[in-house]
Amino acid sequence: MAKDLDVHAGGLLSAAADSVAVAAGVLADGDDVSVSARPSGAGVAAFDAVSAAVRARLASRIAGQASDVGAAAERYDATDGGNADTIAVTV
Repeated sequence: MAKDLDVHAGGLLSAAADSVAVAAGVLADGDDVSVSARPSGAGVAAFDAVSAAVRARLASRIAGQASDVGAAAERYDATDGGNADTIAVTV
């Protein structure tokens, strides 16, 4: 028994756009707090630097996956539309 595949390309494109916004939010969530001159300030600065690097990598990953989802939705839509046109001409 065959199963139907139903893909809503517009929804995928919308989700991809939302993901890009999430990635920008992750990147922008850093705090610009001045570090104190106390000995613990160096540790706080180091932790902030690592945290910023992790946020940048996470934002890049989210944006990359969003791009992949958008490209897949566009490819699916083009293929599905092309096949529908071919069937319409044949029938």
